[in-house]
Order: sequence, then structure tokens, then C-alpha cells
Amino acid sequence: MSKSGVGISSFWLKVTAIVAMTCNHVANVFASTIPTAAMGLYPLGGITFPIMAFLLVEGYHYTSNVRRYALRLAAFAVVSQVPYSLLWGAVPNVLFTLLVSLGVLVAHDRVSSRPLFALIAGMATLASLPFDWGLIGVLTVLLFHRLRHHPHGVPMALAVPFLAIGLPPALAIVSHGPDAVGALSMLTADPFAAAAPSFSATNTIDDLGALAALWATVFFALVGFFFGSALITYYNGRRGRPMKWFFYAYYPVHLAVIWLMSVLII
Repeated sequence: MSKSGVGISSFWLKVTAIVAMTCNHVANVFASTIPTAAMGLYPLGGITFPIMAFLLVEGYHYTSNVRRYALRLAAFAVVSQVPYSLLWGAVPNVLFTLLVSLGVLVAHDRVSSRPLFALIAGMATLASLPFDWGLIGVLTVLLFHRLRHHPHGVPMALAVPFLAIGLPPALAIVSHGPDAVGALSMLTADPFAAAAPSFSATNTIDDLGALAALWATVFFALVGFFFGSALITYYNGRRGRPMKWFFYAYYPVHLAVIWLMSVLII
């Protein structure tokens, strides 16, 4: 993080996450309607979860009431599930992943037995497998927490989604060219693939064509790693303008608006 007092506040990190998330979701839902724009908009979403994961850890460290923090997150997760399911089916949304991640952070700091913590964290992580960002998300949050004061902690934490999401399709494209989609067939059948948003059954970016979707996934991971690392590293530790409730409320509201647009347009 920036130590000089300059840089960007959490307000601007949240604004960036909101804009990037909206671009990604619009591209995902309307890929067949705006294919060219979708290829440009979809990768921007790679920035969103790194920022959300980082801010969850910051919020955990600074909140005066973890229980209230968790209840607020749980409430918005439940509310958001309605429009999320209308768009992408019965896959638990990313707020549930953040909620599980918060529980892992609490266990990390309050369970003195490391074997017991490992058991709790392992069970929680496995339980998150069907969730949006699931396994990858929980591990990323935990690494942000563990590496919070490490000078290179941000890129080290973001190496998890970068490698898990971006590396398989990149290697397949480089190694197999036009046959890259077939080379990844075993991966997409793997239950662990549900942890990556780019390989989940809910991903309609596939409307662009299988090979184009792989490229979109690679760029999604690249944008998330490089731009996410840069933005978070430049964070100055300040809150900036308050937007806590707006940040939470925007998620279900924008999903509902996109769903309504999809009903009217598609």
C-alpha cells in the first residue's frame, strides 16, 4: 500500500470495483447481442473480486463489531441471490463467498490450535466450491490477511486467481491453438472448476464462441492480476467518501436491472 499519503482511498477502489463488475455482468448477459463490446467489457471484471477481497480484509481489521459486519454481509447475500438466480441459476453469489471468507478470517485469529483451524478452513473452503469464486476466493482472502504487511503481499495473494483462472486457458491456447477448447474439456468437467467464475456453468460469455471465451478468460485473469495489484498497492489506507451502504446495495440492484433489461431486450 502507498505509504506517502498520496494514492487512492477505499472510496475509489469501490467505485472501480462497481464499474468493472457492471461491465463484466453486462458483457456476460448480453454477449450475443454486443459480441465485440463484450470482448472488451468482460475482462474488466477481473479487477472486481481482488478489490472486494482486499476490502473485506481491511473491513475485518477495522470493524468494531465483526458479528454485525457478518450479519450485514449475510443479509445482502440473501437479498442478492434472487436477481442473481434469475440471471445465472441457483449458484450462490459472491457475497456468500465473502461471508465464508470472513468466517475463515475469524477462525484464523481466534482458534489457537493450528490443526483445528486447518480443519475448519478446509471444510469451509470445500463448502464454498459451488459458490461464485468459491475456492479461489476464500484462498485469496486468506492470503490477503496473512500477507497484509508483506511488501509484496498483494501480487502474491492475487497470484492465486491469476494462475487458477488464467493459466489453464493460456497454456491450452499456446499449446493446442484451435484445439484449445478440447484440451480444456477435462478441466471444465472438474468440480474444482466451479470455483472459477470463468469456467462456471453460469458463464454466458460462451455465446461468443468457445475459443473467444477462452481468450476473454485469459484477459480477465491478466486484468485482475496486473490492474488489481496496481490499484490495491496504490491504496493509501484512507476511507475517503463514505459509501458503505451504497456499495452493498448496488450489487443486488444492478443485478435486478440487468435481469429486467435482459427480459426486455433478449
